[in-house]
Amino acid sequence: MKHSVESALPMMEWLPEYDQSWIRLDIVAGITVAAAVIPESLAYASLAGLPPQTGLYAALLGAITYVFLASSRQVIVGPTSALAILLLAGVGPIAASNGITYPAAVAVTTLLVGIISIAAWVFRLGHLVNFISGSVLTGFSTGAALYIISTQLGKLFGIEGADGTFFERFWFILSHLNEAQSTTVIVGLLSIGLLLLGERFQRVPTALVVVILAIVTSSVLDLQAQGVAVVGDLQSGLPTLTVPPVPEVGVVGALTPVAFALFILSYVQGIGAVQTFARRNGYRADPDQELLADGAANVAAGLFGGFAVGGSMSRSALNDSMGGKSQVVSAVVAAVLVVVLLFLTGVFTTLPDATLAAVVTVAVLGLIDVAEMKRLRQVTRSEFAIASATLLGVLALGMVWGVFIGVGLSLLHMISLVSNPKTEALGRFPDSNHFINPKRHPEAVEDSGVLVYRVDAELFYANTNVVQNDLEARIEAHDSPVDLVVFDLFSSPIVDYAAAEFFGDLRSDLASQGIDLRIAGANEQVVEMLNAVGLNEELGGVREDETIASTIDRWRREEGVPS
Repeated sequence: MKHSVESALPMMEWLPEYDQSWIRLDIVAGITVAAAVIPESLAYASLAGLPPQTGLYAALLGAITYVFLASSRQVIVGPTSALAILLLAGVGPIAASNGITYPAAVAVTTLLVGIISIAAWVFRLGHLVNFISGSVLTGFSTGAALYIISTQLGKLFGIEGADGTFFERFWFILSHLNEAQSTTVIVGLLSIGLLLLGERFQRVPTALVVVILAIVTSSVLDLQAQGVAVVGDLQSGLPTLTVPPVPEVGVVGALTPVAFALFILSYVQGIGAVQTFARRNGYRADPDQELLADGAANVAAGLFGGFAVGGSMSRSALNDSMGGKSQVVSAVVAAVLVVVLLFLTGVFTTLPDATLAAVVTVAVLGLIDVAEMKRLRQVTRSEFAIASATLLGVLALGMVWGVFIGVGLSLLHMISLVSNPKTEALGRFPDSNHFINPKRHPEAVEDSGVLVYRVDAELFYANTNVVQNDLEARIEAHDSPVDLVVFDLFSSPIVDYAAAEFFGDLRSDLASQGIDLRIAGANEQVVEMLNAVGLNEELGGVREDETIASTIDRWRREEGVPS
């Protein structure tokens, strides 16, 4: 659990080696990314139910933190749509029922996210993300996108009062369409149309262009006087240190599950972007270091008036497409945000809420992955069921429960896989020492009196009973009497203490039936474990990496059995 200063501050490693030829690329990428960050941050603050400037604060603090702490060179950190809506859905009801202001509850929750992430860094838990399956992310992202869109329908139609789950919000809008504000609808639909049209031009900051057009149109036509809701005054100036009041223990306890859900979502989204762009650009990123960077960014956001942040795949992809080479890009983004906060906040006063809703809506459309859902349905029904359950959990129960349902199902599926491993009996390929599955290769034949058995999983306490029952069933169903069982561990690189003891019990059970047991394909760790429990010699002297063929030959020599 030790961390060196250099590993905790990656900037100390990459900055002295910075290639001066990258500076132009990084500056251009930084300005381009900032053009996307500004409207999205305003929109996601609105989505989270917070003042617009808090989105800019969160983006600024995330960018500054990542300059110093990120191991990734391309990932851009800031507010995301999923984190924003999860904050609103999870924190809002708790704040309302406990007499704490919503902004204060958001600040405390964001601090908790940071603390959880830093604690995970201390204990090097970055690998735990591997336990959350891709099907969960597919279902969650699709469900989250639909849920987020449902939260924006009221702003797009100028209808107030929609609340609750996806289905409740959607039904409310449908049943109140007669209350839609026509000018607001026109602004929203035009904004969506322009944003979709702009997707054809990858290098154009479409969202910023649409926001500027909406501001100009709103000012010239005085849309606010025509009933169109606008952003209103934004507080100018840089964020200041604002330590939130410490709530009662019960409130902190209620906010902690929400913070944990936000942590999971933030890290899973972020590490996906980190790994994607590290592979694409030919370097290795450190998953544990990203925990520290993510944690520090959220602590900073919680203390300086922002809200929960995480790695953004879309903004990171924009950075990469513009040739961004290092976290100097984040420094440029931060510089642009400082200028906006100091001098340009007044520009956004007349920005229609419908345009911000359009920015959110178009931004999350890419999260709806129908193609992947279809592929899961065709390839693996179990993964499709997990994705579907996660999606429906988000829509029917909300974002927080959606996260926990997805993670819970993912863990249950993993436990099911390892506790019910795939097993197979192997046969010898003709005129060779290679053993393969006869069901896939009918030409393979079993050695007389020998059953070669393989488990395609690690052996541990949770699956040994299943393995023993399966092996006994195969022995009973064998075409001829079995004299020797060769347990091939080539696909079982790890054997825990309980599994080692299992081999002793299995040897005794088989011996009572007149059947010998030998082990093949054991690695060094397995041999050491069998030695430690005193079973090596009882199993015929297990040798490191001994093949199936040589194990059978040695048994025949020792027992005087003809080939």
